[in-house]
Amino acid sequence: MVQTVPELRLLTPEDASALAALEAQVFADGWAEERFRDLLGQDRFLGAGAFGPSGLCAYLTAYSVAGELEIVNVAVAPPFRGQGVGRALLRFFLEQGRARGAGRVVLEVRSRNAPALALYTGSGFVQVGVRKRYYADSGEDALVLEWTPCPDS
Repeated sequence: MVQTVPELRLLTPEDASALAALEAQVFADGWAEERFRDLLGQDRFLGAGAFGPSGLCAYLTAYSVAGELEIVNVAVAPPFRGQGVGRALLRFFLEQGRARGAGRVVLEVRSRNAPALALYTGSGFVQVGVRKRYYADSGEDALVLEWTPCPDS
């Protein structure tokens, strides 16, 4: 687990540069800083970040539509993987979503991404569908997962 819990907070347009830099480090087709800056200022887009001593070390981004959140990306910088940062960030995000009235959170994940599947299922997500050959780069299926808040939590 994480030895020192990172600061967890919602992202603002001022975080766009750090967000774009981390996304470029983790994904080959990352979004540009300008796109993040525009989206982070809108009600329909929600970003959450984990900040360690050297800055942003993990993030989660999602679109918000009609009481539903659709997670776009979750990324943890390589040195922070396997330490519970992703789990803490996801828990924080789900709490923020629930506080904003989200009745459902959905996402797609590669069927062979075992670490991500463990994170999501361990956080209460369940599989509700499959998108066959969804990922163009590999032909891999996408699993559609869903999380709904417990009424009493």
